[in-house]
Amino acid sequence: MSLVPLVAVVMVFAIPILGIALAGYKEWLTFKTKHRELGSSTRVVEDRIDGLEDRLARLEEEREALQERVQNLETIVTSEAWIAEHDESTDLSPLSDAADGRLEPPNGDGTMPSDAEHTAELARRLRGR
Repeated sequence: MSLVPLVAVVMVFAIPILGIALAGYKEWLTFKTKHRELGSSTRVVEDRIDGLEDRLARLEEEREALQERVQNLETIVTSEAWIAEHDESTDLSPLSDAADGRLEPPNGDGTMPSDAEHTAELARRLRGR
């Protein structure tokens, strides 16, 4: 008969302890599920950030290459050898010297100048000729 009171005391204390342990396990499972979901979404965000960093690096390289190309072209256009090679007439009249205030096309035949002629004209004006 001494076993019955021992079982009763164990049951009184075991049921609440078991309930607390099960509630903690359920909370741990919920945490693990959220952690797994956040982990997968975090990986997606990290992959996207890595892709954007790679794209940014490529765009910066392209921008630097384009800047270098523009600087080279500016050097060519403003060099005296290029101006001398593409200079067809040295006596340019400023726009303020127009007799009747009308502007005439530079070629006289009404056509627009080519890109090379236009660039040469701009280069001459920049150099102050």
